[in-house]
Amino acid sequence: MEAVDLSRRLGDFAQVAGEVLRDVQDVTEQQIRHWIVNPFLVALGWDPHDKKQVFFDFPSGTEGGHIDYALLNTDGKPGLFLDVRERTANVTEPGSIVEAAKAAKVELVLLTNGREFSLWYVPLNEPAAPLFVLALKDLSDNSESLLGLTAEFRLSETGTQALRRSAIRLAVLQMLEDNAEKTFDALVDWVQAQVAPGALDETTQVAIRDATLIWLTEEHLTMPAFQPTEGKRMHELTPTTPRDWDSFPRGPSGTFQYKYDTTKTLDLRQSAKEVREQLRLQGLRTPNATSFGGFYHALRTRAGLSK
Repeated sequence: MEAVDLSRRLGDFAQVAGEVLRDVQDVTEQQIRHWIVNPFLVALGWDPHDKKQVFFDFPSGTEGGHIDYALLNTDGKPGLFLDVRERTANVTEPGSIVEAAKAAKVELVLLTNGREFSLWYVPLNEPAAPLFVLALKDLSDNSESLLGLTAEFRLSETGTQALRRSAIRLAVLQMLEDNAEKTFDALVDWVQAQVAPGALDETTQVAIRDATLIWLTEEHLTMPAFQPTEGKRMHELTPTTPRDWDSFPRGPSGTFQYKYDTTKTLDLRQSAKEVREQLRLQGLRTPNATSFGGFYHALRTRAGLSK
């Protein structure tokens, strides 16, 4: 499954789930399961009715205890525990499910109250670490970070490492917002100390270096020597996402009009480089260095253009 396809599926899911939460004020945990969690799993490519994929009320090992959902890997063993909480519950503290996950050697824990989703990485001999906390409405905009959760990966080691890399990259980029006056190696060393002091595994090291390089690639564009000779400078541009654009009613298929200023248009029949330049000359940019590709392909897919 491609990120663009997952973004569309999550967007459709979030719209329906949002209507449920709006119309049913006192939604119960059972209703959250049926109306939100099951469709969420379907959006990720899982089949909640396939017992080889999804195990409901998985025994937790404690007397009478159970986990709401266990997603099974290709060996039929749980690879992720999913805990459904009541609509006002906190999902930023995993609680006792972490110990159940460690006992079962399950590395991923997903918590939801229907409005928010939080994913945790649970190494056997270390504290659980949050990979993301996303509101329902933000899921589709973070499809690239969620690809490792899709049924295509079936919670394999590859999928888990993809989830960790995405989360670490985002965390590193956020840290670098406040510290861009260092050399590459100095930045990497500084970020490593912030993310995970001590010995780091290969996945963490690679993700940190990737994110730092992405940051520096974007940051150099704000330096005087790289400023454009016409139009606004990078820090002056307004962030935009695919949701801000509608098909241009007077233009050919593949052209779009900015919702908030109808004088601004984009021609997605052009190359990615040309579309990025169109954005810049109109005072716009995508939110960060890694999001332009998703922006470009999302609009081209909406227009029915080949990738």
